[in-house]
Amino acid sequence: MEAAMTVDRRRNRYVSLRVKIFIGFIMIFTPVFIASYYWFYQYTTARVFKTISDKLVNTINGAVAGMDTDGFVKLYQEESASNPDCSPSTGNAKGYYPENNPLYIAHENWLRTVQEIASSAPPDDPYNIRIYTYVKGPGAGDIVAVGSTGYFRNPRGGFKFCEMYNSQGKTQIADGLVRRVDRWTIYTDKYGSWITTYEPITDKNGQNVGAIGVDMPAGYVNEVRQGILVSGAIAFVISYIFIFFLVYWLSGLLTRPITSLAGVAKDIGEGHYEQEWTQVEKRDSFRDEIDTLTSVFRAMVEKVAEREKSLRARVAQLEIMIDNSKLATQVQEIVDSDFFQDLKSKVQDMRSRFKDQPDETKKK
Repeated sequence: MEAAMTVDRRRNRYVSLRVKIFIGFIMIFTPVFIASYYWFYQYTTARVFKTISDKLVNTINGAVAGMDTDGFVKLYQEESASNPDCSPSTGNAKGYYPENNPLYIAHENWLRTVQEIASSAPPDDPYNIRIYTYVKGPGAGDIVAVGSTGYFRNPRGGFKFCEMYNSQGKTQIADGLVRRVDRWTIYTDKYGSWITTYEPITDKNGQNVGAIGVDMPAGYVNEVRQGILVSGAIAFVISYIFIFFLVYWLSGLLTRPITSLAGVAKDIGEGHYEQEWTQVEKRDSFRDEIDTLTSVFRAMVEKVAEREKSLRARVAQLEIMIDNSKLATQVQEIVDSDFFQDLKSKVQDMRSRFKDQPDETKKK
């Protein structure tokens, strides 16, 4: 049985209470932190994306509200009617920049003004928003470009005036001629990847005469998401390390009285009842179950010490009684021995003889 107990003790490795509490806290906090970080990332990303989309909506609303609609209509009518480079009805228009037309320059300047109001980035910044206008083309899904902020980039890019684009199966740009379209999922065309909003341009009679589009480069959106991801991860790691050390300190704070009490119990088990209790007992007013246990344990130790002292006195008494009993037993054994009985008989015989002799003989 002793061998079995030895084997069990060897198998059951000692793990301190502090380590157990520490591991328990970490196991609880880790999934909570991961879930919190995931929620924070999703929530922050959604809020930032809403801010971006609201910015595009406000930009396109402002652009439509301040646009010279009559000049926009006149520009396209004049150029398409008088310039042989603009013949969208043939479906072969590749586009150009009618810089000699003051209506075109005025229209481009307005689009640039809107861009500058919406963003402080220079026109060449790849993450700057793109604004462009267009009218309906000859075929299904065809649109014909009018103006674009790409005119101010170096080198120039974006839509050229009278450039035709077919959107069937690609984008919803043609739908913007008849209704407001918000495309907040990233899509890719030959110009790049974007999120976009489209809105019709209406004249003073309420008729749709064209449309305007505002693009946000997907690279900017992805960069914002990446920034949130990295910033959140850094904050998560720093917070996790802080919690790591905080839990380690707290586990030590919680287990220190128990460790001290265990040390006192070990000394008491070896018979040292006089202990320094100040390291175990708390001096503050916030007492708990450990303080109650310490008080009960201290009272128990005092009672055990008193009982041991009383037992020691009784044992000493019993030892004296046992010694006297042993002495009496030993004397009795001597008395009962044959040698002692024979000696006693001889002594009695000598006494008898001595008594039977005459007085004169005794005197001699």
